[in-house]
Amino acid sequence: MTHPDLITHFIAKWGPGGAAFALNEEQGAQQHFIELCDVLGVPAPAGGDDYVFEKGMLVLGQRRGYADVFKRGHFAWENKAPGKPLEGALKQLMNYAQALDNPPLLVVSDRLRIEVHTRFTGTPSECHVVTLDQLGDPAKRELLRRCFTNPESFKPARTNRQITEEAANAFATTAARLRAAGIAPEVTSHLLTQCLFCFFAELALT
Repeated sequence: MTHPDLITHFIAKWGPGGAAFALNEEQGAQQHFIELCDVLGVPAPAGGDDYVFEKGMLVLGQRRGYADVFKRGHFAWENKAPGKPLEGALKQLMNYAQALDNPPLLVVSDRLRIEVHTRFTGTPSECHVVTLDQLGDPAKRELLRRCFTNPESFKPARTNRQITEEAANAFATTAARLRAAGIAPEVTSHLLTQCLFCFFAELALT
């Protein structure tokens, strides 16, 4: 069990106005991760290939990059300085994923916000967020701890196939109801086609 004083100190140190808040990405990344591991009560990287800082790989031909933290079969983790956009960090990890044996979790953090993105084959990606000030909540700490101890627990309950089948059934039911209400077939077809385009547009934005 993590001592409350350790959590309070961590939040104060890394939050706005804290002693470590102004550290840039390179200066703060490993120190922040090690101290976060202390807060969560999990081991920090100690060498070897399976759980390591700055895991290097070849990406897109001869272009070389690395994940800030890598734990085989669990996650790849990318750190940014506070205020830096996390979308680019996630895209970077997605480019590295195949070279890292496709970890089930991609985690990005700017030290004020941690996002856990699921990447299980055949399932939709989900995002779980924990902010710095939420680390006082045992449930939020347990969520992050599961990244280290039980990544399978993040696997979405429904597969992509199930979601597609549910959507197809919903469209079929809607079409039947519109026909029963006397709506002309061409009007029904046009309406459902427009709905389908809207769904795809929404997916493209997420």
